[in-house]
Amino acid sequence: MVVEKMDLVEVKNLTYSYPGRKTASLSGISFGVNPGEFVLMLGESGSGKSTLCKTLNGLVPHYFGGTISGSVRIKGILTTDSSVSELSRHVGMVFQDPENQIVTDRIESEVAFGLENTGVPAKQMKKRVQEVLATLRLSTYKHKRLCELSGGQKQKVALASVLVMHPDLIVLDEPTSQLDPISSEDFLATLKSLNDDLGLAVLLTEHRIEKCFHFADRVLVLDRGKLVFDGPPKELAGWSGGSGWIPLPPISELFSGNGSGDIPITVKEGRAKIAELMNDRADVETGVTKAAEHSKDRKLPFMKSIPDNSNDNSPAVLDVKDVYFSYNDGTQALCGINLTIHPGESVAVIGENGSGKSTLVKHFNGLLRPRRGAVRLEGKDISEREVAELAKTCGMLGQNPNFQLISKTVEGELEETLNGVGIETELHGRMIDKTLCDFSLDNMRRDNPQDLSCGQRERLALASVVVYQPPLLVLDEPTRGIDKRTKQFIYSYLRDYRKNGGTVVLVTHDLEFAAGCCDRFVLISDGLVLADGDGTEVLSGSLFFTTQFNKSFRGIVNGVVTLEDARKAMEALK
Repeated sequence: MVVEKMDLVEVKNLTYSYPGRKTASLSGISFGVNPGEFVLMLGESGSGKSTLCKTLNGLVPHYFGGTISGSVRIKGILTTDSSVSELSRHVGMVFQDPENQIVTDRIESEVAFGLENTGVPAKQMKKRVQEVLATLRLSTYKHKRLCELSGGQKQKVALASVLVMHPDLIVLDEPTSQLDPISSEDFLATLKSLNDDLGLAVLLTEHRIEKCFHFADRVLVLDRGKLVFDGPPKELAGWSGGSGWIPLPPISELFSGNGSGDIPITVKEGRAKIAELMNDRADVETGVTKAAEHSKDRKLPFMKSIPDNSNDNSPAVLDVKDVYFSYNDGTQALCGINLTIHPGESVAVIGENGSGKSTLVKHFNGLLRPRRGAVRLEGKDISEREVAELAKTCGMLGQNPNFQLISKTVEGELEETLNGVGIETELHGRMIDKTLCDFSLDNMRRDNPQDLSCGQRERLALASVVVYQPPLLVLDEPTRGIDKRTKQFIYSYLRDYRKNGGTVVLVTHDLEFAAGCCDRFVLISDGLVLADGDGTEVLSGSLFFTTQFNKSFRGIVNGVVTLEDARKAMEALK
């Protein structure tokens, strides 16, 4: 007897609209996912990725309501006829921010929560919890409180809490968006191991795809609610043709659109292609070609991505002197930080999760005050100044835009900011109109900020900070969870901001973005500055905290950190 093979996930002609929306978020989507398959889903913010993910575990339409047609089946079960709790036995969901799905304060209780709610016997529950903690290397931390964990550890706990349910499919919506390069690589490698070793099917949405693109068996691309591509990663790299909105790994972007038939999707493949360009055979023992040895001593005509408008002779806009800070629980976050920033500089603050980056920049506008040492903003000590006063000089965009959006309308967000920093009322209208136009938000001015897509909320949060053009702009993870086009917009805006005399400090894990945007890099670890210099110096000297371009050209052409650098290096090698 031949058993007919059934897709684990079967989506047919799916169309969905949220309540009160005239435009469908999903339109005529059909695809399947086989058992054990690894599927990567890409698309711009607002393209429908998160909505599609929520249809697979029944949150759409059971929780969100709205109008749905077509069908979604999980192991043959129609999702519209099954409850979310029933579907959770087959589909586990990991969201972008682990804080949004954590419901207890201890690791073991958090992982056991789903089992308790489905009535799993205590003995079996303990076995499954300990097993999954060991699998994800969380056993060492199992008695800790969740608030004591790093971002990467919390994301692993979120993964453990769905893995313990023994689902057939795990759906992950931007799970690495707030993880440092090492933590994100570790998390994705763990995910791939679960896929390989346990046959667990994975559906992953990501914008930072350089660590996972090559893991995928298939890639789905959504565009304005429609499925426009379904195929292997290699085919997408060629199909995109260098398109400006389709995300590709940096090394693929370098080779796409140049007529090359075989586009590399990993650093290893990229290095092989670069070696081909040099028309020489790599030395087996050293991995360095003869031409590479010659290129090490050669100065290539790389230009700064952004003109250096800084003036080291001018008074510092920010001066941090021997700053120490510890939290009330005794955690020592800063251990003698010294940092001086001059007008016109663009500075990237990088480092692993929990290294002290966010703690440091919260001292710039008085949200935190040093336990020891001093912080001076435009030459004045911040110790006796209110946050509202400091905000006139230092505008800050926090890590999560949802925490910063407090008004009921888009234009109301900008109005709140202008009132907060004391801008004259008669100037508000002109400043709001200009900023909404600059950020392509004018047609949404009366919308509720919570109804916007992730990328739109990120743009709005940034607009609400820059509406009054503060001299110092501090951005904490501004590219978190946003698409390629929005990222390009923020890059262009920051470029113009500096040209007009502004100073930018960027806390980020997105090293490709920072390499093109910033002239200076400050690497922090355990509350100390480990490195402070230009991008070429700091990134080229790092194994992990560097760009894919730098990894691809290392030992062949030194000093390559940006896409612009890489293109010029390839021209020089031809």
